[in-house]
Amino acid sequence: MAELTRPAGVPTGVAAEDLVAAIRVHADRVHDAVRRIGCDADAAVQVVEESAVDLVEVVAARPETVDDAVGWWFARARALGRRVATRSADLPLGGGVLSVDEDQQVLAEALDELPERERVALLLRDSYDLPATSVGAALGTDEHGAMEVVGRARLAFLPLVDDEPALAVPAHQADLGALARIGEGGPVAARDATVRRHALSCDACREVTDGQQRAHQLLSGLTVIALPEADRVGVLGRVEAQAYAVLPSAAALVAADGEEDYWDDDEEPRLLSPLLVLLALVVAGMLGLGLGILLSRTGGVGALLGDTGRAAEDVQLVQPPSRPPQVLVSPPAVQAPAPQTSVFVIPPSPSPSPTPSPSPAPAVDPLTLTVDPASGPNGATLTVNGTGWTPGGEVLVEYLDPTGAPTGSQSVVVADARGRFTGEITAQDPNNLPGRHTIRASDGAQTAEAAYDATA
Repeated sequence: MAELTRPAGVPTGVAAEDLVAAIRVHADRVHDAVRRIGCDADAAVQVVEESAVDLVEVVAARPETVDDAVGWWFARARALGRRVATRSADLPLGGGVLSVDEDQQVLAEALDELPERERVALLLRDSYDLPATSVGAALGTDEHGAMEVVGRARLAFLPLVDDEPALAVPAHQADLGALARIGEGGPVAARDATVRRHALSCDACREVTDGQQRAHQLLSGLTVIALPEADRVGVLGRVEAQAYAVLPSAAALVAADGEEDYWDDDEEPRLLSPLLVLLALVVAGMLGLGLGILLSRTGGVGALLGDTGRAAEDVQLVQPPSRPPQVLVSPPAVQAPAPQTSVFVIPPSPSPSPTPSPSPAPAVDPLTLTVDPASGPNGATLTVNGTGWTPGGEVLVEYLDPTGAPTGSQSVVVADARGRFTGEITAQDPNNLPGRHTIRASDGAQTAEAAYDATA
């Protein structure tokens, strides 16, 4: 029998409903994060919508590049927000929109004194209550690395609030991430049980754990600046329309799974059809009824035999021809196949065909950014080279003046399969300031800088 194949065009991947639901849940948190980066009200709304649409398009076109959708969204919004940050007076910082609450003002001012990476880590983990996997995706690291950053950021945050010396991690304690998780309370994971038992008997580790708990509780009460209601409906409506335009619906995915089960599940063979058995019983009953009527009309078997019990002379008994002995062959035992559970794994991308002698994978290049030439006049065209970037990812290259402010000159390049890129940018400073300028490159997850000396 010819092999059955699944029809082409069956949708696979993430359902539009699931992604839209996640975007609705985290839209206010993303808006709060970009406001704290330095975006004004209008720019923050624009960044939320643009980054959400980028998330939808990446999940539809290259889902294998998105390990955690929420973390990817925060990283993208963070990269876009830095481009348009203005540090306006109505930001959610001390003296800004939160100045009406003295406690909130203290927390906001303390957060603003931390480095940007540590500030984002505390917001995502403690204020927005995101899982460590999402925090790691937003920071460009793994789950363990994310909790290490969170733990150190909490220890740096406490002296800014309590005016007490910063707590030091004991020299014998190498797992600060475990102390950070234990300090959040709740059931202790099996991987942290050993550290928990040690912390109960070690004063220094217990002091660090208590500090982690205090910082976590303080930041969990930080007010989140939500999307303005006037903009929420429009932003979410446009993002939802884009999601349903490029992603399959949940119903289509369920139908595809059902059809796949249909092609893969083999029906057990049947020896006899119930319809044939019923037909055989009907025919046997009709034959028996006909034979009974025939015997009743002829007087039964006794009418064919005489009084002596022998057949009359005019009665010729027909002797049926002898038949060869039949050998009853029992039907072959049919053993139904054991039920199987079909597991369908959707590969992220088609794997390349194997080669007879595969070459070893190239080593990962370190993150670098170089500019050529390193000095020159204002308005010169610079060649920018980078290594160690996300393969296939877009990298924003910006030209900053000596004060660190964007000059408006920028370009976008795409890293190749090895994470390398070569592009150009114009060293155009509208203020024509001499001295050290900065070329900054960022793909949302990592940032690198190079210097350019502008001559008068």
